[in-house]
Amino acid sequence: MTERRLERARLRTILATIALSVLTVTLLYDKAWSSGWTASVLNIVSLSLFLGHIFVYKDRVMARLLLFGFTLGIAELAADALCVRYTRTLDYSVAHSPMLLLSPYWMPTAWMIVAAQIGYVGMLLMRRFGTAQGMALTALLGAVNIPFYEEMAYHAHWWRYMNCRMLGHTPLYIIVAELIIGLSLGPLAAWAMRRSSTWRDAILAGLVGGLSTIWGGLIGYGLVERIL
Repeated sequence: MTERRLERARLRTILATIALSVLTVTLLYDKAWSSGWTASVLNIVSLSLFLGHIFVYKDRVMARLLLFGFTLGIAELAADALCVRYTRTLDYSVAHSPMLLLSPYWMPTAWMIVAAQIGYVGMLLMRRFGTAQGMALTALLGAVNIPFYEEMAYHAHWWRYMNCRMLGHTPLYIIVAELIIGLSLGPLAAWAMRRSSTWRDAILAGLVGGLSTIWGGLIGYGLVERIL
């Protein structure tokens, strides 16, 4: 298969997982029976699409993108802990899920999928519009996208925020944090997906991405809740 056809296959897989996520959270809106188990099922189906792509196309580049996202998801547990224990704004009790540290067990894979999706789109935007403009567009995409998912997560009983300034059910500081995180995802995904990259590069890119979730949250919270 030519590289161009493989790129199209990757884009189809990414778009399919995005469409699946949007459809699922929309259907789960205010369903009393929904909780963390529906988030887990969504993760399993999305991951199956990614792994199916990797198996069919023998796509090591997509595999490195997933490894990047999973590493970021593991590192992001620290950012969750800060929101739960330090700012006391994040509550996962509504999910009724077994916990991994202070987060539901499905959170690392949820972040893996989101990082792969936005990171890949960010890489394409950088390729199309240049690095600086592509990064800015990816940050804007994250800041616009996140309020939708935060609202849907609240109504699907996956998590909720409290004790902070809100836009609907989305903290303003989380929107700022997503701007910061979004700036990093395109370049980091591109680093993980380069032809010359290794598995180690993907892991390092994921760790840097995880740090961006920590710093993004701290900066966002400090700016919105402590300065403004």
